[in-house]
Amino acid sequence: MNRTADLLETLKQYLKAKGITYKQLAAEMELSEASVKRLFSKHTFSLTRLENVCHILDIDFYDLAMMDKERGRETSKTLTIEQEQILMNNEKLLIFLYFLVNGWTVSLIIEEYEYSETEAIQMLRKLEKLGVLELHPNNHVRMLISKNVFWQTNGPLSQAYRNIFIDDFMDSSFGLPNERLVFSPGQFSEASLKIIRKKIDNLVKEYNRLAEMDAALPLKSRRSTGLFIGFRSWVFTGIADLYRRDTGGKGSGYFSVALPKQYHK
Repeated sequence: MNRTADLLETLKQYLKAKGITYKQLAAEMELSEASVKRLFSKHTFSLTRLENVCHILDIDFYDLAMMDKERGRETSKTLTIEQEQILMNNEKLLIFLYFLVNGWTVSLIIEEYEYSETEAIQMLRKLEKLGVLELHPNNHVRMLISKNVFWQTNGPLSQAYRNIFIDDFMDSSFGLPNERLVFSPGQFSEASLKIIRKKIDNLVKEYNRLAEMDAALPLKSRRSTGLFIGFRSWVFTGIADLYRRDTGGKGSGYFSVALPKQYHK
């Protein structure tokens, strides 16, 4: 695949991630939908046309190029138990890594938070030794882990921070326009549950894909955001206490909650 094709594939993924159809893009470009489809399929975008699309999407050509670079990188999606253990024993190092995987420069971390230049360099070397990044001249780094690292389900970090993160995340009224708090119990067939699980998996996949793509954008264009989803067999304790014990009733139910929360750093 040539460079133009690579950029167009990234652009197509960005459109899909943002929920923008060819029809909507065509209207903005003052072209027919068929013409836009042909531009993508035949790779006949001129540089001027490509810049025009970037302008419509409120990104610049550099942003697109950086998204393409991120898309082509192979990174680990999960920290190892050994990596987690080391990070858990050094909370400041863990937070430093969090900033790096979310696109912060070392100079900005030093400027905004209590890390000296000497301390920052020491942490970069520790993280390189840990195998989560490559350190280059002038404190530039190449991350070797995903922008959305999945901790081991029952790993050291999950065990140490799960309750802390949940309590901190839930400390909100969720009353702002860009916040959501949803609680919806229900009873479903196994076929319906399979569909729901699939939709949750797709939502998480889309959430992470958008985060990966937006990681190439300037920090001022992004908000630090959290998504928490719970889904399990569940019966409210008050109801469970009313079961007739002599009937062997166990009840059934599912608990589902999706909680995106956005806030400014």
